[in-house]
Amino acid sequence: MQNLFKNTEFMMGATQYKNLPEDTGVEILLAGRSNAGKSSALNALTENRKLARISKTPGRTTEVNYFRVNENLKLVDLPGYGYAKSGYSRRKDWGPLLGQYFEERQSFKAVLVFMDIRHPLKDTDLELIGLCKDSEVDCIPVLTKSDKLSKNKVAQAVAKVSRDLGGIDTFAVSSKDIVGFIRLSKLLLAY
Repeated sequence: MQNLFKNTEFMMGATQYKNLPEDTGVEILLAGRSNAGKSSALNALTENRKLARISKTPGRTTEVNYFRVNENLKLVDLPGYGYAKSGYSRRKDWGPLLGQYFEERQSFKAVLVFMDIRHPLKDTDLELIGLCKDSEVDCIPVLTKSDKLSKNKVAQAVAKVSRDLGGIDTFAVSSKDIVGFIRLSKLLLAY
């Protein structure tokens, strides 16, 4: 199967709502804690190891980064919840930006909530999932680093997260082994 995410390209980064690109097409947010593996997952999804910067130090994403998949679909990479390497001056911009984004952005359709499969559903994850529910935005839990567990433990973790979230379809991926991305890409392309 041809990977329709392979030609994904970086568009721009922004820290303020007024600097976001035109509100057209479909936008899917990529969110998660600073060490959840969002950048690695984005690179695995697109088969481009250099698309999103990866660091051994969590929290290197300091802007809201836009990636164009095709004329209609954009992936929007948010800074990690921990914002580990971002100064206060940058962090204070994201709260209002995200609030405005959830309230006003017409092209905003879903949030991929990336969580380390060994530590899912932390308070910050649950806050974001709650915000999605309150805003009537699709929430797609994605458990990363599935290569760290046996297949049986992966299945148990996926079932538990799905059950804890009321039956939401939950995905397990491994950027290291490139597992789970075909199924995830099919879902994203359905938007």
